Amino acid sequence: MVQSPRIAYFRPWSSVFGGLNVTYRTKVMTVLVGFVVMINGLLGLAEYRRCKGLLEKEFHRKARSIASTAAALLDPELVRASSDRLGGETPAYRELRRQLQRIRDFNRRKDVWIADIFTLIRAPQDSHYVEYGVDAEESFPYIHRLGDLYVQRGQPVAIGIEGINRLADNLQSFQAGFNAAFAPVRDSRGDLIAVIGVRLSPAPYSVLNEVARATLGPFAGTVMLAVIVASILGRSVARPLETLRRQIDQVGAGNFNSIEVPAGMTGEFKQMAVAIAAMAKGLRERDTIKRAFSGYISRQVLETIMQKGELPELKGERRRITVLFADIRGFTTLAETMTPEDVVEMLSEFFDRMVEVLMRHQGTIDKFLGDGLMVIFGAPMDDPYQEQHAVLAALEMQKQLSNLCAQWQTSGRQPIKMGIGINSGAAVVGNIGSHDRMEYTAIGDTVNLAARLESATKELDLDIVVSEHTYSAVRPLFKWKPAGTIAVRGRSEPVRAYSVEGANGKIPG
Repeated sequence: MVQSPRIAYFRPWSSVFGGLNVTYRTKVMTVLVGFVVMINGLLGLAEYRRCKGLLEKEFHRKARSIASTAAALLDPELVRASSDRLGGETPAYRELRRQLQRIRDFNRRKDVWIADIFTLIRAPQDSHYVEYGVDAEESFPYIHRLGDLYVQRGQPVAIGIEGINRLADNLQSFQAGFNAAFAPVRDSRGDLIAVIGVRLSPAPYSVLNEVARATLGPFAGTVMLAVIVASILGRSVARPLETLRRQIDQVGAGNFNSIEVPAGMTGEFKQMAVAIAAMAKGLRERDTIKRAFSGYISRQVLETIMQKGELPELKGERRRITVLFADIRGFTTLAETMTPEDVVEMLSEFFDRMVEVLMRHQGTIDKFLGDGLMVIFGAPMDDPYQEQHAVLAALEMQKQLSNLCAQWQTSGRQPIKMGIGINSGAAVVGNIGSHDRMEYTAIGDTVNLAARLESATKELDLDIVVSEHTYSAVRPLFKWKPAGTIAVRGRSEPVRAYSVEGANGKIPG
């Protein structure tokens, strides 16, 4: 089964969303809406600050105008007389207070609201300090009496009334705020005798609230529009991605034949769909090769071939291999007493067991020979342990046959025996045949000797016969019994043979 590949779309977004399991559509909507909110928020904040600054300046101008008008209307001598400390609340003090209250009440409108109006005079003990003269405030906790120092932020103002007059046009005079303004009161000679102070209530904040509400409406509308647009865009982008994801799931499930380039895809999505279709085609071809070879090559060898990404060279080459021949004894006589269906069924069960053993020990099925088979170890992939794999496979094949015969006897079938011959040596391995018909096989004296050893099992009445070439490579690993010599056609001298009886403990490799 092919594992579904993990495709990381727009990898940099992983640093934004961390390990959250969010969909691409959600990411598109989040980024787009977040961008709109950020831009509109910055623009709205900038507009709010601009409007706030303009309103504060206008508010300060109104306060300055009221203070200047009051300073022009008031009698300078009355202002001077109201500052007489010896008389306490003198008639002049009370008259000036009434005039200040009338000015305050007259300017308490919806657009302008005087919170307080007062006079500031020099402190007699130190001209650098400023004290209240007359305060129009009527509420006892907030009223300032004659002689109270003028304080800002907990500290007495130490620039004198001359300093206040010089800085009166400054919006931030003495940190008094934009809603405070001052105007000079001069006598007939032009000397500065007092300063009229006006403090307006923060009425512009109500206007600013209206500005905020007016800004919030378009902002909310823009965000809603961004959500709708982002949803549409996210859906249009997520739909082809979802289609591609389903195709990848199909590839992961091994359904390569159903992968096609969906109609209507354009741009990068079409390129990705083409790439997925090409990947599915390649995997389909790979799967076809794998299934074609799986019946002849062991899983280990096949996995090695697939991992390397290329097939071994299937041309004729000379290499060392180990060949195993196996054959059912007396099968022809046995088959004459059975129906064709029973013969096929018995052979299928037999070969299922044998092939499974051979594959597990990295054997390559060369061919089936009626009631027998030829197996190669060490090809097409090199196997440094080919001799021991072949001997181990032969021992397990005999064991599996014994188990199979026990099952057959319970169903009334006759048991069978099998002879196995094994030989190691050099042989020509590769595609043998014509251009129209080829088969992967091995030829040479090594193969012929293995076949002769298998035939000799009948004469020697042995289950497994191994040549001296294989025996010398794995002698310490197994228990052996000499089987004498065997004459081989084409050889002047006989070949020593051995019978294997079992393994000497656990076999490495």
